[in-house]
Amino acid sequence: MNRQRNLKLTLVCVGIFILACAIIVKLVCLQIIAGSRFTKIAASQHTYVVELPGRRGDVFDSQGVTLASTMPSYSLYALPKKISDKDNMSTRLSQITGVPRDRILDRLNRDKSFVWIKRQLNKSERQSIEDMGLDCVGFIKEPKRFYPQEELACQVLGIVDIDNKGLEGLELNFDEFLRAKQGKAILLRDSHGRVLPLYKELIYPRDGFNLVLNIDSHIQHWASFFLGQTVEETKAKGGSVVVLNPQDGRVLALCNWPKFDPNQFLDFPRQNFRNKAVVDFYEPGSVFKVVTLVAALAEKPGLERESFFCEEGELKIPGSTLHDWKKFGTLSFQDVFKNSSNIGVAKVANAVGDKIISKYMNIMGFGRLTGIDLPTETSGFVKPLASWSKTSRFIMPIGQEVCVSLLQLARAFSIVANGGYLIKPYIVDKIVDNKGVVIKDFKPRIESRVLPESVADKAKQILWKVVEEGTGRRAKIEGINIAGKTGTSQKIEPSGGYSHRDFYATFVGFFPVEDPRYVIAVVVDEPRTYYYGGMVAAPLFRNIAQKIVEYKNLIKVESRE
Repeated sequence: MNRQRNLKLTLVCVGIFILACAIIVKLVCLQIIAGSRFTKIAASQHTYVVELPGRRGDVFDSQGVTLASTMPSYSLYALPKKISDKDNMSTRLSQITGVPRDRILDRLNRDKSFVWIKRQLNKSERQSIEDMGLDCVGFIKEPKRFYPQEELACQVLGIVDIDNKGLEGLELNFDEFLRAKQGKAILLRDSHGRVLPLYKELIYPRDGFNLVLNIDSHIQHWASFFLGQTVEETKAKGGSVVVLNPQDGRVLALCNWPKFDPNQFLDFPRQNFRNKAVVDFYEPGSVFKVVTLVAALAEKPGLERESFFCEEGELKIPGSTLHDWKKFGTLSFQDVFKNSSNIGVAKVANAVGDKIISKYMNIMGFGRLTGIDLPTETSGFVKPLASWSKTSRFIMPIGQEVCVSLLQLARAFSIVANGGYLIKPYIVDKIVDNKGVVIKDFKPRIESRVLPESVADKAKQILWKVVEEGTGRRAKIEGINIAGKTGTSQKIEPSGGYSHRDFYATFVGFFPVEDPRYVIAVVVDEPRTYYYGGMVAAPLFRNIAQKIVEYKNLIKVESRE
């Protein structure tokens, strides 16, 4: 009897113990494991979170002109569960917004209480929808990127997506500085769920930082204007211009044609976004002869006093025949470059030697990045000396079998212009906050001296003669001493041979020669009316340079002779 009673008592105790353990486990689960979830649910019933968007930073040119800014816009949403006739609503909204009716209908038929119809409406679209007086649609205020100068410096600035995230150009490269930091406000609710004007927590947003560029809108405008004019007059495919200060590497203008309006970038072909002066390379032709010029002056100064027989315009070389644009006989060292003789330059290069020519290609910055603060820059291509063929030693010095960007050419001529220093071109001068406090300052970027000043001065004199008396005469401006070099190069056919129809016309020059402050590099892609660099690119250079002379009130000087 007692044994049976003790068994029952034991079973009851065990049962109570198991039940107590279960309760403890459940409490642990509720309080510890799932506690944070229930805390959030409770908080959501008593608080209301409002996102506080910051403002993306602006972009200014060197004179304070706004190139990119942020303005308020309104995006349209719909509440599908409040719409009875979705077919009719889809038709009406499509007629106003331009969004396809089927796309709107698909969104309205989704099992959701909220759907976007169109982001960032224009003023007339918003007004038309407001006039409908509907309670099943509404607007949310959002920031929208705005480019007040429209197409100006479009490939430099780049674009952003619908959420203001950088996709191209400076918008991409400096996105971490331009992007705003979101804030939030946590407000209290009463027992009925109504939001009270009381903050539990308030975190203010931080606006993005602003960029101040080296770009000068005036110079940028004229560079783009005359480039477009030249492309149109010569029926060309496109072209590019780079203007920089050779003393410190500041890029004053950079443009490409065709261009686009970043406010309406979806209306333009994607290839228009391409910053060809920076990301594309091509065989430069005779403008590349500057490498042989400085190599000879630096390493074989005795060649300055020699003459070179230019074979009356035709010279058989291993694997090919070298031609001149004109039948030249014997030319002095200076006249070889002044008249851009392919045969003469090839003979100078062979007198200098392959190793030295290869060395100076590297010294002048070809085959590697300039380091400009823009995305996807090309390094171009220069064959290593070990890969040169028997033909290479004749044609690489005249700008074939090498690939360069227009920016690299501008930098190479800057070495001559500034007395022998290799610079790093840069677009952004500084990053500042809305109060003007400098967050980051970009100093002039000079790498090192790569040429003796005496060599640079001699090269200046010969390049000045190119403009005064040689192939670059159409680049002349009365009273302003200009130095430069022309280039005409055949494009390569898909089959691998050189085209007899498609050319690049190039000119790179600097001024004033006495104290160079401007290097202008221009290239025109596939001009049709005429194609020589001296006839197409040199006048384009002159037009841009003339505007800079007028804008900066440069003092005209007497002839150097």
